[in-house]
Amino acid sequence: MSRNTGYLKLYGVGLKVGMANIMAYRGDFFINFFIMLMAELFAPIITFLIYRSGAAFPGWTLEEVMMIQGVFLLSKGIGYVFFFGLVDNTLFMVREGTFDLLLIKPRPVLFMSLVSGINVGDLGSIFSGLGVFILAATYLSGTTLMQWLLFLALFVMSLTVMLAFSIIMGSTVIKWVGNGRVYEIFEAISSFGLYPKSIYGKAFANIISFIIPLSIIGFIPAAVLLGRPVTGIWISVIVSILFLILSTRIWKMMMKYYTSAGG
Repeated sequence: MSRNTGYLKLYGVGLKVGMANIMAYRGDFFINFFIMLMAELFAPIITFLIYRSGAAFPGWTLEEVMMIQGVFLLSKGIGYVFFFGLVDNTLFMVREGTFDLLLIKPRPVLFMSLVSGINVGDLGSIFSGLGVFILAATYLSGTTLMQWLLFLALFVMSLTVMLAFSIIMGSTVIKWVGNGRVYEIFEAISSFGLYPKSIYGKAFANIISFIIPLSIIGFIPAAVLLGRPVTGIWISVIVSILFLILSTRIWKMMMKYYTSAGG
């Protein structure tokens, strides 16, 4: 119990440090907040323009697609603030030769990398997702308590996948220090999760559901909340958990290749 409390306290310290950085550079924070807010709203705006022009994703209303994108962007925003700093933090520390400091801490290196990488400056991405989600939620009707509870459980799985992606990306920069464009790879892959799974072919839909669990980031939680039929929910949940386990295995494997550098 005391050990778990220690982990929570460390996470609290990470948040305080992130807030302190915001207070020290408020101008940079507001500029970054606005940029992140507008950048993450790009996909919903394009979707709105598509529907406004008379086109549509077959079988899906504008509000339903917005719900999918709102859930996706909210999960991604939380990931940016609490998980994805792991990538930049690890990359910076490996390049500077200070990653060794984490190796001598009395806590797991992965956990310390996550805590020290909390980036409160990316709050704009959370607000963009939250705004789209709330807007889409105003069109919900007849949603039951059970739907909301299942949605919350699946949203936790969505965050689990985001955490797994951050660990995998952070793992790659331990060995390949020059791999600074790993975010672009993630953005390209994850963009398939912004849209209804049904618009893809069956083979590709199975890939993003049961191999690389992208559909659980936005589509599956949103579909449950919308009352739309979804197949293979629990398989996607199991795959998401396995994806997280795989990411930690990759981290441990890459740690074996770590060699102190810097200077």
